[in-house]
Amino acid sequence: SFLKKTMTGFPFRVDSQLDNLRIEIATSHGPTVWNAEHFALHSLAYGAGQYVFEAAGKQIVRWHDDRGQSHEYEFLPGTLRASSISDHDGLARFDIQVLDASSADISAARVEFHVRRNPTIDGYDLAATADGVHFSPDLDAPFGTDLKHFGSIALISPISSFAKFLDGHGDWRPAVEDWRKRDGGLKISSLEISWGDLNAKGAGALTADALHRPFGALHLSVEGRSNLSQRNASTTRTREGIAKALSMVAINQHALAGKPLDITATFKDGVFYVGTIPADLLSPLY
Repeated sequence: SFLKKTMTGFPFRVDSQLDNLRIEIATSHGPTVWNAEHFALHSLAYGAGQYVFEAAGKQIVRWHDDRGQSHEYEFLPGTLRASSISDHDGLARFDIQVLDASSADISAARVEFHVRRNPTIDGYDLAATADGVHFSPDLDAPFGTDLKHFGSIALISPISSFAKFLDGHGDWRPAVEDWRKRDGGLKISSLEISWGDLNAKGAGALTADALHRPFGALHLSVEGRSNLSQRNASTTRTREGIAKALSMVAINQHALAGKPLDITATFKDGVFYVGTIPADLLSPLY
């Protein structure tokens, strides 16, 4: 829904501007809502299904967790742009980029997400990056306030499970369930994280179990850590569970400074493990 619409560009193109756009998505936990102060869509009147999207002004995202508790994230982007390409087989490509997003809680210099139909199999190639992310100290992020870089390259398949949803004729939850039952998976070929004094690289594979919780494993090489094995391992706060578990693994492996630490992070039976140490509980994805 929206409060105001302006359309220009005829006859060769279509330029639509929507003010106070609201997009609501139904989930099993409650509605997820995105409000954009200004939103624009651009396309050619003739030719391929190519669209360019822009959003400006205040952006608000509201969602509910698995306990039904509501959350809100408000930010102001310097630039928020996206584009999509569709053909007779459906969505061929989607790209989104956010630059200079400022917020009291989380700000970022750059965030990008790219989707491309794989030309050889029933899957989508995915790429996600984030640079210069800063967390408010109040969030008590496990490895400090500065996430310098995040990067991931992955493949999700089979995407034919999402055909009706992507065509606008079906709910996303049955699509994900069909994907799961068809042994759907997310193969992560590259994962890079530089957060505070911690640097990690790895790969792995994930899917969802019968209760819709994450299931799978990531194999990580962690290095560049400063006194990791000497972090406070006595804390019991949930938010520090991952950092605490990582510290205990370093102690158990008698990690040496400057030497990479090989870790398997496992998602199983509703629990997230760092090595063999439980670090956090996993909520259903849908």
